[in-house]
Amino acid sequence: MNESQPQHIPIGPATPRDSSRGLRADARRNRQAVLQTAQQLFAREGLGVSLDEIARQAGVGPGTVHRHFPTKDALYLAVSLDQLDHLVSEAAALAATDDSAALFVLLSRMMANGAENSAVKSALTAAEFDLRVVAPEVAVALTGHVADLLDRARAAGIVRDDITVEEVMALVAGAFAAIQHADAHTSPARATHIGDIILDGLRLRR
Repeated sequence: MNESQPQHIPIGPATPRDSSRGLRADARRNRQAVLQTAQQLFAREGLGVSLDEIARQAGVGPGTVHRHFPTKDALYLAVSLDQLDHLVSEAAALAATDDSAALFVLLSRMMANGAENSAVKSALTAAEFDLRVVAPEVAVALTGHVADLLDRARAAGIVRDDITVEEVMALVAGAFAAIQHADAHTSPARATHIGDIILDGLRLRR
């Protein structure tokens, strides 16, 4: 079997949400360095990168990686959840502004994140990964921020009145598929262009 094309990733609702809780500060730093390095390597080289290579480039020992992430599957999930946590933080920061067009900034970032992490997301999707089951609080927080920003944009008259937050989230998911279909996940410019076309469908036509 080709390591870069995993057939199954056993992930269930019992998967811990954040295994970094309770760690010492240095252990948290090491864990975060591994996650950031893994995300970059997966995006650039695919899922076949070994845990030992991730450890080397993160500047930690192989034992550190295996201690935090005993399997590749656990690392795939942790990378995805870490990226989603960053999106929630960005969404909260945008919600704290008075920018009526902040919705488009957030959705663009969500689409870019999906393109950057397409290999991991594809593996998790194939394993029937469900964010609402594994990390329901993240799903609720992110959707809530999108809903708030959608309301703000609607009040400012810059998005269509007939758009719901569920439809917006569906469009973001559809953008991931469109970017993959166009083989644009390795080209930020092309991925952004496809995302912009999709976002144009939300704008109010005058």
